[in-house]
Amino acid sequence: MGETVLRVGNIRSEDDLELVRNLLDEMGADYEHVDSDQEDSFPQTAYVQITSDLSDDAEYLITRLSEDHGFEAVVLM
Repeated sequence: MGETVLRVGNIRSEDDLELVRNLLDEMGADYEHVDSDQEDSFPQTAYVQITSDLSDDAEYLITRLSEDHGFEAVVLM
């Protein structure tokens, strides 16, 4: 994957945003939160730039975020 952007929608609280960070940390990803739509309120959509290669784990990450936690997650190329 190289450098990609992860878009995670339906974030309902700061705890949800922390959960996304924790999942990325758990996977050993190098990342930076670059932007959020509606930064001052919830729900919001967060954009995270991932600079490490997650090609083997991308499907797992999307499944965890979407199915397990109810976020609208997609990897943007």
